[in-house]
Amino acid sequence: MTSQRNLLRGLLTGAALFYAVFILRTAFEAQGRTWFTLVDDAMVSMRYARNLAQGHGLVWNAGQPPVEGFTNLGWTLVMALAHLLPIPTAGISLALMLAGAVILLLNILVVYKIALTLDPAARYAPLIAAAITAFYFPLIFWTLRGLEVGALTLMLNLSILLAIHFVSDDQPRRVLWLSLSFAAALLLRMDSFIPVTLILLYITSKSWRRAILPGLFSLLVFLAILLFQKSYFGDFLPNTYYLKVSGVSAWERVRTGILSLTYYASRDILMPLFFVLIGLLIYKGLRRREVLLLLALFLAQAAYSVWVGGDYAEELVDSANRFIAQGMPALIILFSIVIERMLLSASDLQLKPVVALLIAIGAVSVMSAEPWAKWILVNAPMLRTDIQRTRLGLHIKEYTDPAAVVAVHAAGQIPYYSERTVIDLLGKNDPVISHGPPATGFAPGHNKWNYEYSILQLRPDVIADNFNKLRGFMEGHPEYQLLPNGIYVRAGTKLINFSGLSSDYK
Repeated sequence: MTSQRNLLRGLLTGAALFYAVFILRTAFEAQGRTWFTLVDDAMVSMRYARNLAQGHGLVWNAGQPPVEGFTNLGWTLVMALAHLLPIPTAGISLALMLAGAVILLLNILVVYKIALTLDPAARYAPLIAAAITAFYFPLIFWTLRGLEVGALTLMLNLSILLAIHFVSDDQPRRVLWLSLSFAAALLLRMDSFIPVTLILLYITSKSWRRAILPGLFSLLVFLAILLFQKSYFGDFLPNTYYLKVSGVSAWERVRTGILSLTYYASRDILMPLFFVLIGLLIYKGLRRREVLLLLALFLAQAAYSVWVGGDYAEELVDSANRFIAQGMPALIILFSIVIERMLLSASDLQLKPVVALLIAIGAVSVMSAEPWAKWILVNAPMLRTDIQRTRLGLHIKEYTDPAAVVAVHAAGQIPYYSERTVIDLLGKNDPVISHGPPATGFAPGHNKWNYEYSILQLRPDVIADNFNKLRGFMEGHPEYQLLPNGIYVRAGTKLINFSGLSSDYK
């Protein structure tokens, strides 16, 4: 037991150092200072968080009616708390990334404990599961680049651990902690009601009475979130729901989701899932409710990814998307338990730590070697674009009047760092676009725009970035001038320093 604890400490130390390197490699220079930024989607939430912290409310544009352009209410509130701290703008993203690193380390511990709880006789399965989870690329990437993926995965894994203990001992404190973990998951993302429901069904299968209190508490939290969204934003559901779902058939979404799963997630999923299914066939002792719960949680996340049409960045990240990543620790735990049983049943020799280490390395290599190799060669996916957009946002702030209105397609870094009123051309923060018809074939969150409305009717002073059909549209509208650096400016506006804004910002 002492040697296992030492190995676990070593793993946590190694993971912490690795996460530090990952974070430090995202630093860049702008305006003579070192800056950090999160991935563009996370910076959308950061804009809401800063406005809330500054007293403007949970809004994207200060002074305008609230629109729920995010799906991670709890994580946005965490970001708002970070904005109350005396941290400069250049470093606030670093603070969130460091928090993500702590979350990942806690998740490693919880994964270790789940594996140990499921198979107390296992010698190295908990370490194998913890090690694979520690270096599973999508989970690390999305968490350290600022999204709620790590926090939600931690809360769901903690809920699994608490539920397994709760069914055998329903002490009041266990009811409290389990209910709070459910509430935290639901606050982080409302769609976590799916895994929360599966965990409640697991508890019900053991004792329906024990599921009553945490089930009622979760239902009340879920209803409270819906009522808050209705009263504050004017709709029960986020604006992003309509952006991705309305005007698109279920089959079109599912077809895209299947293709995304096949092209980008199969490398992550197939190997561990194959061994888990074989293990269930071979080892009767694995056919337990707890094992089926973990398998169901993973399959539910994969099915959810298919149902919503996948995510927006699979091709760029070249790995399983953030929805699937949340369910992968459950599959990894089962894979590790099955692998240890197979090795021990195939040999009378004790499984040595070095073999466990090699298994973990081999599994990570199969699942994540390619994206990690790309990270070594060219750094984190999308980072170069994230940096350019940050510099563009700072550039716009420097050379425009605070009253200037800026239109963007990428609704994260440019709005956050420019600190200007912004028109969201792709509709994440604009109900007119999100409720309107698609402008092209289905692409999650990137298939709706209406330039006649957003540009000709709302008349922004600056159009910051290009996307898809914009250049062709702008060729027919000479009232906007294209600057040498790719920025469009409305002719006659008095809110812009033309010579400064025309300069290179990259």
